[in-house]
Amino acid sequence: MSYYEGTDFLGNWGLNGKCENNITYQGNLTIEKTGETYKCVWKINKENTEQEYLGIGMLIDNQLIVARFSNKVPVGGVGLYRQIGDLRSNSALWASTQNFNVLGSGIALREETSEYFEGKYKVRYFIKGNESPTFDLSIVKKEQNDLYSLSWAVNGQVQLHGVGMVNNGQMPLAYGGTNFDYQLVVLDIKNENGRTTLKGKCSSLKSELTEEILIKH
Repeated sequence: MSYYEGTDFLGNWGLNGKCENNITYQGNLTIEKTGETYKCVWKINKENTEQEYLGIGMLIDNQLIVARFSNKVPVGGVGLYRQIGDLRSNSALWASTQNFNVLGSGIALREETSEYFEGKYKVRYFIKGNESPTFDLSIVKKEQNDLYSLSWAVNGQVQLHGVGMVNNGQMPLAYGGTNFDYQLVVLDIKNENGRTTLKGKCSSLKSELTEEILIKH
């Protein structure tokens, strides 16, 4: 993987977005580097009400992949799966609000070979010398759009859920506890003629893909 080398996408941004019901909204986004990850804070004005959202992000190639969630959510995380080897394995890169400034790794294995991400996996994660228990991971493509539903279970009990999309042959995702909703935000970073721009694609388990346009303050 390569990474965007500049830091000009950090700082304060104004944004304009549109919900799937065509309601428009405005707001601000602040991006700050925190160790190996990125902290994002949104203040969004929608239907005359300001809401604050937090996010944790990873820089992959020329994209900032962020999990966005309400500031009332106790735990949230962002991840990326990438197929490796004979297509029965996915490598994982991830970050969580429990270890906000550190990236973790992981490996997901399944019995069948497939070029698609859908399927059932056994997965383990690693961070700072520690290992997770083995999760039963299920990835299911949603019929009505290009999004994917993910769930992680231990001993038959679902512990986490998430939403993902296929992007540049990889699967970025947002995840967290089953009682909360999480949005996946993929911010494209472009620098043309010395000017940096951000354009975001947003999705959640409850909504279609939407777009946000950002302008640097």
